[in-house]
Amino acid sequence: MIPPTLDKSVSTAQLHPIPIGFKLHRFSRVFSSRYSRDEVWDWLNDTRTFTQHQVWPYRVEFLSPEPDVNANFSEGVFTTHHGPLMNFAGILTQVDYLKYRDLHYMYGSYFLTIRWLRPTRLQFWLEENGEGTEVTLQLDAYVNPLLYTLWDRVQSFFWGRFGRWMNRSIGKRVHFR
Repeated sequence: MIPPTLDKSVSTAQLHPIPIGFKLHRFSRVFSSRYSRDEVWDWLNDTRTFTQHQVWPYRVEFLSPEPDVNANFSEGVFTTHHGPLMNFAGILTQVDYLKYRDLHYMYGSYFLTIRWLRPTRLQFWLEENGEGTEVTLQLDAYVNPLLYTLWDRVQSFFWGRFGRWMNRSIGKRVHFR
C-alpha cells in the first residue's frame, strides 16, 4: 500500500518509481472561493461533480471495495477517468475531512500513450482564508521530456476554468437549497 501523506514536500518519485527517460512534472494551482470550507468540500467530494456533464465518450467511474457500500470519495475507493487515448485509474489513499484528499494513479495510467504521459497523483488541500476557502490542486505526472512544456500548457488550459466552475456550481447548490 502507498503511504498517505499531508506533506507537500514528499515527491511522487518517492511513492512511484520513475520510468527511464521520463521527467516529473508537478502542476499546482490555488483557487479562491467565497464559499465556506464545508460547501467547497461537499462539492469537491460529491461524485456527481465529476461524473455528470462529462463530454462523451469520456467517463468517470467510482468503485467501492465493499460491495454493499456506495462508492464515494472515501479511502480505498477506486476511480477511473477514461475515454479515447486516456485512462487515469487510481485509488483514494487519504481523505482528511475538510482539509485534504489524495488520489494515487495506478501504474499503467496514461494520457495519449503510456510512452509519453503518465499521471501519478492528484491532491487537493482546503484552507479557510477569512473571506472563504482556498483550494490548492496539485497534479503530478511523469512526462516524456520532449512534451514537458506542452503538458504544462495543456494543464494550465484544462485547470484554468476549475475555479470558475467550482464557484458557479457551488453557487447554484446554495441558491437552490
